[in-house]
Amino acid sequence: MTQNPRLWSLAGRLMTRLGLGLSLLWLAATAFAALVTTHEINEVFDSALQETAQRLRPLVVEHLREHDEAGAPDANDSEFAPPHQEYLQYQVRDAGGTVILHSHDAPPEAFAAPLQTGFADIDGQHFYTEVTKDGQLFIQVGEARDHRAEAIWDSLIWLALPLAALLPLAGIVIFRVVRQGTAPIEALRSEMESRSGSNLDPLPEADLPRELMPVVHGLNHLLLRLRLALEHERSFAANSAHELRTPVAAALAQLQRLAAETGGAAKRERVQQAIMSLRRIGDLAEKLLQLSRAESGMSLDNEPADLLPVLDLVLGDYLEKPEIRSRLVVDLGDVTELVAAIDIDAFAIVVRNLLDNAFFHGAPSAPVRVSLGADRCLRVSNGGAVIPHATLAELTTRFKRGPTSATGSGLGLAIVETILQQAGYNLRLQSPATGMKDGFEAIIDLNRPPT
Repeated sequence: MTQNPRLWSLAGRLMTRLGLGLSLLWLAATAFAALVTTHEINEVFDSALQETAQRLRPLVVEHLREHDEAGAPDANDSEFAPPHQEYLQYQVRDAGGTVILHSHDAPPEAFAAPLQTGFADIDGQHFYTEVTKDGQLFIQVGEARDHRAEAIWDSLIWLALPLAALLPLAGIVIFRVVRQGTAPIEALRSEMESRSGSNLDPLPEADLPRELMPVVHGLNHLLLRLRLALEHERSFAANSAHELRTPVAAALAQLQRLAAETGGAAKRERVQQAIMSLRRIGDLAEKLLQLSRAESGMSLDNEPADLLPVLDLVLGDYLEKPEIRSRLVVDLGDVTELVAAIDIDAFAIVVRNLLDNAFFHGAPSAPVRVSLGADRCLRVSNGGAVIPHATLAELTTRFKRGPTSATGSGLGLAIVETILQQAGYNLRLQSPATGMKDGFEAIIDLNRPPT
């Protein structure tokens, strides 16, 4: 079934919106975590600066006291702290700002940080200054902002990566959950799609979610109304056709008797015209009865049966008519049985309509061929002018007739197609006929189409 590209998918919309919603929540959670992580890391690093300065204060005082007794100390603390990669640098300055002691990676020049207790950000560095109790020494510990930013980014990346890795898994879970959640909709669609046009039974309501119940109730109510309307229409057509048969038959008998008793060629000709008109009305009534039976579903849900005896019986009836016997050519090949799931009476109606169509609308002197091959296709062909493809496609429409001067109702092929479609089989029409340069051929394909 071709789908309209402008139609939207409920499952697709749910998956898209759930996926986008989850992604937005993930981004919001990541942003919040980044803010919290940045705040916490800054607090930890600030605490480390402050703790380092406070721990250095007594050590520096003791170190300077020892050097005062031994002589002036070296400003570089390599002896005090062996060289290593420093993330934190410090300087010890006196009240005048002179650098007395510094770590091995710290510059000999004084930090730009002011000599007062507290934090300061200067030239891409973050400082904390601690003062001794006598106010004569200032311990300043500094850290590069880049190092802190690198630590924050590393923490955020390792926080975000596991969450990002979970997004595809979450997408798979959303896909499966949505598919399972919309499975009743798909089951309902399959149930409706598998039905033929004549199946107006209520849709099953068991195991349906609460959200679908109003839809199914509405559809079942609509199906009930349609079934009642079609039953009334078919009943009216069948009753009308049935009621017409008796008066038409009586009037036809009276006209035939009148024709035998009437003298004069002109009068007898007028009576014959009236007889022909009544016969057409009778044929139309018969076709309407057949159409009513076909549309009532007479070929639905039938057990497989051998149709070959039915075909032999119908062909035997035609072969008993002298005017037809000479034109009917039958070739059933080596087929010994023809099993198909279709009502045998409906199949007989199909064959009779195809034969009537071939004899009445084909070339008067051309043979009518009935053949059955190993491909389970029954073919009925007749001679006559080639029918254009556009006209050929419309011949199964009710009251549509091809280019013929013969009388008819235009219902025969419509009846045939209705019966075969209900049984699940196909009718194919082609012109010219197989192996001919002209003519018309109707093919009944009794192979089940793939489901």
